[in-house]
Amino acid sequence: MSFAADVKKFSRMASQSLEKTARAVEIQVFAEVINLSPRRTGRFVGNWQISQGAPTDGELAREIEKQQAVNEMNEVVAALKGGGVTFMANNLPYAHRLEFDGWSRQAPEGMVRRTVARFNQIADEAAKKNRV
Repeated sequence: MSFAADVKKFSRMASQSLEKTARAVEIQVFAEVINLSPRRTGRFVGNWQISQGAPTDGELAREIEKQQAVNEMNEVVAALKGGGVTFMANNLPYAHRLEFDGWSRQAPEGMVRRTVARFNQIADEAAKKNRV
């Protein structure tokens, strides 16, 4: 192989590694937020929404289990085009109070803040798994 072919191959492999790492981070972060979410009726858990380009602004009229929400989120992330900005939103009127005001005994320190505090660890673990 020529040097140019080697560089091209490495570039392709590095790009694939980066894509896998980004998806793994998204999946882990989103799954942690969902799993840390308080669940009384399933409505809050069922309103976590994943989008690309801009956050969603509506509510979903459904109640679901955490595992179903994680499974659906995995499907959405897998279908997203790489290289874009991915958002996770929960637009229920009490979402802010659950995150910041300790409204839930199940998640008094919130869900997003706790996951964000672990972001570097999550990203490091994903990068190690997907190294070229």
